[in-house]
Amino acid sequence: MALTKEQIKEFEEAEKEAEDSYDYRSVADQIAEAGDKEWAKKVYGKAEKNSEDCSDFTILADNIIEKLGDKEWAKTIYAKAEEKGEGCSDFTTLADSIIEKLDDKEWAKTFYGKAEEKGEDCSDFTTLADSIIEKMNDKEWAKRIYEKAEDKAEDNDDIRAL
Repeated sequence: MALTKEQIKEFEEAEKEAEDSYDYRSVADQIAEAGDKEWAKKVYGKAEKNSEDCSDFTILADNIIEKLGDKEWAKTIYAKAEEKGEGCSDFTTLADSIIEKLDDKEWAKTFYGKAEEKGEDCSDFTTLADSIIEKMNDKEWAKRIYEKAEDKAEDNDDIRAL
């Protein structure tokens, strides 16, 4: 489906005004949904160049799979997300995305392992264990992580979360 002149003008203006990864991603999503996958790919490229942290790269890879179906490009972006990953939540979210979008439990398992290494508090470990049960169905691993969460529990809120 070809874009109308009005859509083209609107998207060109939005692209000019884009300042960061989120802005470019948003414009690219709209362009892809309107049917111009090639133009969307170029704008996603700008989003990639403007991505700064693990979250930017993870969401970008997710969108590229959803809107363009380009899993190979997404894999390279997930690898960039890994390089930018800092804390437990970064790696948990990355692993969750890789399972949801690529159905690659082996690759995700490495990120869950990194998340476990980076875990600092009860919340980190509880969230991680929840993901491992939900996405990997590995109750033994999750149990070990819940035990770490219990060791880090500091107050009633932590105990309730467990």
